[in-house]
Amino acid sequence: MSLEPVKVKNLLLAAAREIAAHVDVLTDLDCALGDGDHGTTMKKLTNVMFDKLESWDQTTNLKEGLESLNDALEDVSGGSAGPLFGAFIYGMAAAADPNAPSTDAFIKSILLGAYDEFFITSKAVVGDKTMMDAIYPATEVIRTSTADMKTTLQKAAQAARAGSDNTAEMLAKYGRARYIGERCLGHQDPGSVTFAYFYEGLAKGYSA
Repeated sequence: MSLEPVKVKNLLLAAAREIAAHVDVLTDLDCALGDGDHGTTMKKLTNVMFDKLESWDQTTNLKEGLESLNDALEDVSGGSAGPLFGAFIYGMAAAADPNAPSTDAFIKSILLGAYDEFFITSKAVVGDKTMMDAIYPATEVIRTSTADMKTTLQKAAQAARAGSDNTAEMLAKYGRARYIGERCLGHQDPGSVTFAYFYEGLAKGYSA
């Protein structure tokens, strides 16, 4: 079965749109914990995604397309979220197999690859009040699910959101938030919220 580049395009565009629609939320969260630049950085990154993904069609080589997207994201200046989000996309590109047996198998492989590269780059684990608190639970759903991809992505989105919500009760181990100690309690990590939106966008994009 041949892959469906437009389906993958729609997934990623929906994820980018979900993040872009909540830039103000991300900015407010980062103002409480950091220097307030997270929303601005994510706006820059999603704008690159819109630009690069728009040209994808049924003839697009998905591995080359993801590599090109990664190259463009590397040129974005901004806060620490840039390199971390870039690592996630780089992991997708590295794991992309144009000969995958199906589009669903391809989607699963790039999302697992994204986690692997993100972990290598960030070294963060669940409980550190970072993006990982959303990425890890979503990835475990994707890794272990025996359901169809639509259901899997919906459950992954729910897991990411729950993981992000939990960060409000965590002390920060990374970033500027680690310097404010218990004052960060009651505030969600903006990076984890970004990835909650990302996975929610994937689920919406798959169902569209």
